Amino acid sequence: MHETSFSYSDLDSLTTAAERAAGWHRLRGWVWPKAGRHFADVRARLAGRVFPGVHGYVRASLPLSVPVSRSPILAGFHVDVELPPGTIDVELEVLEIEGRWTPFQTVQFQVASRTEDSTPAPHRTPVLWHDFCRSLDLLLRLRRNRPEASWFQLATGIAANLPVVQDLLPPIAPFIGHADEPAMVNSSRFGLVPVVGYMFHSSQTLPRMWVTADLLTLQPLKLGRATPNLVPHFPQFPAAAAAGYEGHVDVPSSLPNPVSVRIYAELPDRSLHLAQVRLTWRHDAELEKSPYAGSSVDDFDAALAAWRSALRIRGRVVVQDPQFDASVAVLRQRFAQSLASSQATPPVAGPEMPGRPLSRIILASHNLNLEGAPLFLLDLARHFAAQGISLTVVSASDGVLRARFAACGAKILIVDPGAVFRAPDGAAARAAIAQLGQACNFANADLVITNTFTTFWAVLAAKAAGQRVLSYVHESTSPAVFYRDDLHPEVLALVDAALVAADAVSFTSDATRRYHAWPSRPIHAALTPGWVDLPVIDAWRAANPREELRARFNLRPGELLVTNVGTICDRKGQLGFAAAVDIFNRRHPDLAARVRFVLLGGRQTRYDEILRDVLAGLKLPNLFVHQETPDFLAYYAAADLTVCSSHEESSPRVVFEAMACGTPLLASDIAGISEIARDGLEATLVPAGDAAAWAEALARLLQSPQIGQTLAARARARIEAQFTSTIVLPAHTALARTVAAGQFR
Repeated sequence: MHETSFSYSDLDSLTTAAERAAGWHRLRGWVWPKAGRHFADVRARLAGRVFPGVHGYVRASLPLSVPVSRSPILAGFHVDVELPPGTIDVELEVLEIEGRWTPFQTVQFQVASRTEDSTPAPHRTPVLWHDFCRSLDLLLRLRRNRPEASWFQLATGIAANLPVVQDLLPPIAPFIGHADEPAMVNSSRFGLVPVVGYMFHSSQTLPRMWVTADLLTLQPLKLGRATPNLVPHFPQFPAAAAAGYEGHVDVPSSLPNPVSVRIYAELPDRSLHLAQVRLTWRHDAELEKSPYAGSSVDDFDAALAAWRSALRIRGRVVVQDPQFDASVAVLRQRFAQSLASSQATPPVAGPEMPGRPLSRIILASHNLNLEGAPLFLLDLARHFAAQGISLTVVSASDGVLRARFAACGAKILIVDPGAVFRAPDGAAARAAIAQLGQACNFANADLVITNTFTTFWAVLAAKAAGQRVLSYVHESTSPAVFYRDDLHPEVLALVDAALVAADAVSFTSDATRRYHAWPSRPIHAALTPGWVDLPVIDAWRAANPREELRARFNLRPGELLVTNVGTICDRKGQLGFAAAVDIFNRRHPDLAARVRFVLLGGRQTRYDEILRDVLAGLKLPNLFVHQETPDFLAYYAAADLTVCSSHEESSPRVVFEAMACGTPLLASDIAGISEIARDGLEATLVPAGDAAAWAEALARLLQSPQIGQTLAARARARIEAQFTSTIVLPAHTALARTVAAGQFR
């Protein structure tokens, strides 16, 4: 066994003294970290070349002298290397969770000049239609942010990043399967990469399947999707009829590209088996929010030629089949539609009503759930109602906030815009919008206010009625990325058209505005920040002393409370936060023994189920999930630290509320947060999805509470000066009156 200051390792059945023939050989072994470290991958380096490895085989045990702190023991690896003649040093490296490759063992071989491959040489994976077009799509967007670079320069960079060998470990008997996703190129949305395919065992049933990218958290895959197309190919295996699996894998942002995705199969005896390992080059979905570069279809042809050339230079074979041609044609059409949409005029509106004083408002919402955007609208409704303004709330679905809106004196109307979203073309969508307009009577008001761009149907229906519209947009993403392929392209174009048609589009952060409004796009944009009702919070805190609140949580003397408030969902990043807590517990066990972590916002969704499974695997004794509740202020006021682990935000309430309560804040370093709480001034900000960085930030703030307390005092002062409702809500009212009067331009 070999030992370093940070690892234990060994190579299985390998005699380095014996002479070996030149050629391809497989090195097998295991490597395990010492306390406080975590390894996510293995590779080999020799003679200036890098050879990717397969890491994560399950080991039944390790030597007794090696302390094992978690199970299963995912310590085994193999690396296929090509040995040239001579005295050769092979340096083995581990990828640490922080994203750095670190040498852990060097082995020397005497290699004869004769050639004899004991391991088959890997074959370059051909580039299929989906990877070709995904990369081309990125290329078309990249130049928007890098106009100084040529198409060919950008294409060369992308081609260099594609994995040469995609399947490092294909399914081997008795496992039979194939992974469609992750492909060679994948979008990472909120740190998650899709995993889709089929897998079955030749003689046993697979109760469960799991996936991981970091070998830290095993995430469940949904198994059992019907796959009748497989039956003719595997008539001897009944399990082939329902062998489909699907899900996502959380990839820490610290891990470099390409990333290894491991798929595990669980047998009836609960044993775990590494069934497939696939490399994927993932990019942040943030890039997909950028509009296409170029002003004509000629730019598409130039980018296409550059991409073909870059692949050819690197010796990559492109499979040109009917799917390839069809996929390129679809991308070309999407590019052309995007150009047409950006240059299109707004839909024809009805005769515009004259400007009028503000006494009647229709508020349109996508739902009435206990979520940030509907709560934003509720605060706005209360403010309007206090001024004697009559309110009607039109919502696409009912929810728990209905009673609160009704308490403002608002009339509630629930409508179903499903026909708009399901429309097979633009004409059908416009017809469905017209029907909604008749049901809602948008003309019967002085102003229509819509909330989120998912209520685009209300904007267009109101404009068709000649009504003035103030549209609030909270999504820090483009409609194309938000809806993916869920909407027909012509319906998606209506979402963009609604932004142009609105008399004013209000953004609560400049970061969100930049996703939707730019110089060449004729949006009537306004920047009106979010707020927090400071008088209400202060009155609540005065009536609920901190020690009483901590007693409700049954906190022990000296126990520290860390809360993460927000609906359990992919955008909020709770999976990555759980991984951070696991790293924190391992690196700081004495501190972790007196820290309780609480996630508030549990529901009954598929993501909640995934989180439960991940937490069961991590066995964290100090992390708990609480169901969502309207009584959430205690989760700030009782806490020693509040965190916001989101991947995407516009103007998050949790940040405002934590700052108002004077609670130290640790949050993701994303634009929608950093405009409110600045790193090192009012909060501590770390990269979203970087579990190791989050773990160290947690330790720093909990070990040195005065750091957070100083930041929290500044945060409270910033709220008082800029974001309290008594300052901000009048600005929103003034905007509404200006729009209703027809004076906003």
